Amino acid sequence: MGAVTALPHATRTPRPNERKLTRAAGWLAVAFGVIHVVVSPLDNRDVWSEIFEQGPWRTISLDVTSENLAYSEAFWVAPGSFGVPVLLFGAFVLWTAKQGARVPAPFGWAMTAWGAVLAALLPASPAWALVAVGVLLVLAARGPGAERPGTAGS
Repeated sequence: MGAVTALPHATRTPRPNERKLTRAAGWLAVAFGVIHVVVSPLDNRDVWSEIFEQGPWRTISLDVTSENLAYSEAFWVAPGSFGVPVLLFGAFVLWTAKQGARVPAPFGWAMTAWGAVLAALLPASPAWALVAVGVLLVLAARGPGAERPGTAGS
């Protein structure tokens, strides 16, 4: 197997300000995930008590009815939400910054687009945090002196 080559825009060492932006994006994503995975269940602890008493297979269902709505809502706001993947993404962004590498701009653009769609559908939601994560990553990737794909060494 050949050696793994890095993307040109991921190889340049980020400047201190770019690293701060990247770390801010990572911590914001981690906070978003923690709130969804840890704080939300605490907010619904009565519902979660019922879920554990009756068993998740008897309470949580994809066939949502008025009888199981509270259980399904509790599930989709916490463990079934995008909280865990966003938390993992934030941890990866923090690890990347610690390694002195750059997070490629397309990750920031994708997070910005996803957050914008969610915020447009539900403006009074934490989706704006995803927009902020994306924008911070784009700004960090597009900082002064950033190499653009296809321009390295030209």
